Amino acid sequence: MGELPSDIRSILEALARHEITVDEAEQLILALKETQRSGTGDEKEKGKPKKRGRTVVGKDVVVEEGEEVIGGLEIVNGTAIIKGKVYGDVQLVFSELYFSGEIHGNVDLVGSKAKWDGGLINGNLLIVGSEYSGKKPVVKGRVNEVNNFFIGGILGTVKLFVKPILSGIKIEE
Repeated sequence: MGELPSDIRSILEALARHEITVDEAEQLILALKETQRSGTGDEKEKGKPKKRGRTVVGKDVVVEEGEEVIGGLEIVNGTAIIKGKVYGDVQLVFSELYFSGEIHGNVDLVGSKAKWDGGLINGNLLIVGSEYSGKKPVVKGRVNEVNNFFIGGILGTVKLFVKPILSGIKIEE
């Protein structure tokens, strides 16, 4: 068994010292792998546009086919169209999701609407008080769904008061 590269070792040591979280370590390793891959001269991978994960309120996020997002996406009161790949978790609150791509992480939908067109989720799928239609994606992890009258009532009340406030706010990290 060979030695770990020094940069990977540094990340693991920082994780062991609790200087970074497991999620941060994972994102650093993914970014490192991406840097190494783009430096190898692999023309197939070099041409693909890369984006960084982000948090948005009241905006749309589009990941086109062939695009990759490194890091998670958090969307509140917006729309996500995912046809490409996301390397991180995707969380939507009071939003709309149009999905046919790949997510290498978990997906959480709260009070949202999803239009599935196949695709792949390499993680867990959590659906709370949300509606969905279309051809469901393949989910490699667990699928948990909570859609009952009680949750629907609570989320409906929250939407009634919160969504008008959020509709005028546009924040991008």
